[in-house]
Amino acid sequence: MMLQWMRQRMSKRSKPRNGAPQKRRYKAGATFKGSLFVVAILLVFIYLVHMQLVLRQLKDHEKTTSDIYAKIYAYAASELASDDDLSFIFQEVIKRTTYPVIITTIDDSLVAWQGVGVGPDDFSPDSRARLREFMKRMDKYSDPIPLRVPVERLDRLTPDVKVKIDQMGGLFGYLHYGESYALNRLRWMPLIEMGTILLFLFIGFLGFRNIKNSEQRYIWVGMAKETAHQLGTPLSSLFGWLELMKAEIEPIRTLECRGGFRKFDHILAAMEQDVHRMTRMASRFNLIGSVPELKTQNVVPIVAEVIFYMKERLPQLGRDVRIFEEYEEVPEVPVNRELLGWAFENLMKNALDAMDRTNRDAEIRVRVRAETRKIRIEFKDNGRGISSKDRKKIFRPGYTTKNYGWGLGLTFVKRIVEEYHGGKVLLRESIVGEGTAIVVDLPVPTK
Repeated sequence: MMLQWMRQRMSKRSKPRNGAPQKRRYKAGATFKGSLFVVAILLVFIYLVHMQLVLRQLKDHEKTTSDIYAKIYAYAASELASDDDLSFIFQEVIKRTTYPVIITTIDDSLVAWQGVGVGPDDFSPDSRARLREFMKRMDKYSDPIPLRVPVERLDRLTPDVKVKIDQMGGLFGYLHYGESYALNRLRWMPLIEMGTILLFLFIGFLGFRNIKNSEQRYIWVGMAKETAHQLGTPLSSLFGWLELMKAEIEPIRTLECRGGFRKFDHILAAMEQDVHRMTRMASRFNLIGSVPELKTQNVVPIVAEVIFYMKERLPQLGRDVRIFEEYEEVPEVPVNRELLGWAFENLMKNALDAMDRTNRDAEIRVRVRAETRKIRIEFKDNGRGISSKDRKKIFRPGYTTKNYGWGLGLTFVKRIVEEYHGGKVLLRESIVGEGTAIVVDLPVPTK
């Protein structure tokens, strides 16, 4: 009873109640990153609106210019200009413009074209189909300009040209024109620039996150190694005191009082076991940040050892939880026994913490099975479950829903499994009020 009371007292004292500050720091960091993202999106939106205004002004200017050029085309095509005017129009205007132009008769037959990507002498069916599709798009941009000739000059037209006489003269065709290629390219500029800005923002965000993760990793490694170093001295001292107590007690043992020392021997053995346990924990912390040695072995004994240890501690923790184990035959994989056992312990502790103490049907099911090119270890409980908004946060450092702890347990699990063993840690399912299932996948090396 004395040993159980001491362990419970030590367990209560060893829980730093710093969960609330961790939550506040986590929320503050998330709010800061969210604010940066909103500001970046706002800047991109303002820039896009400004570019659209500039583009609209350019479009209006280009539309006015294209209308002028189209009227010059129509003036030249209607044969109203003098020879000098025609020479100037064709040499100084038509040859220098990049506006697409298509001339048709009044019955919509193609006559001539320029700047549409089809050669002037190409009358193939495919080219004609392309010209008509191009003409439809141009007519959406601007209305065709009618080509007319005065009635008194109809004799200048060739006999095969169809003419429609009205009050304004003889209508013999239409001039279809579209926007310039420069304006067409300008339409894509805001999207291209916005995409470029977003790409740089994304790269900057990744760089910032990697720098932050590297700093956090460096801090965690330093903290872990410093913890191992600080634990080393008192642990060595405790070992010395235990050995001294054994040496001092041994001479006073007698046959008559040997039975009275049995309880004391049990306490010493339990203390020695816990000191060994603390030494093992210190060595685990010391492995963080180093390249661990992986040995090919079966993971089932590692899981079974963790389960056995947790079952022994359940009465001392005042928990009435049933633990079910299911082991299949699995191949051996390269693992670090200390680190992987630590990861399994953290998963078991999280499952226990998820249990309501008033739940008389609390249970944890642990299953090890072989799958295609991997070994899957599943830890499933019927505890409180995880809400949908918290599922993506559980592996983030500093995140915890408890009133104690640092929120690093699952972070260490993820790092041990994924960085050191090349595996995966997944939240397979979680339903509020029904429980959670977390799986660890370890790759099986190909032979």
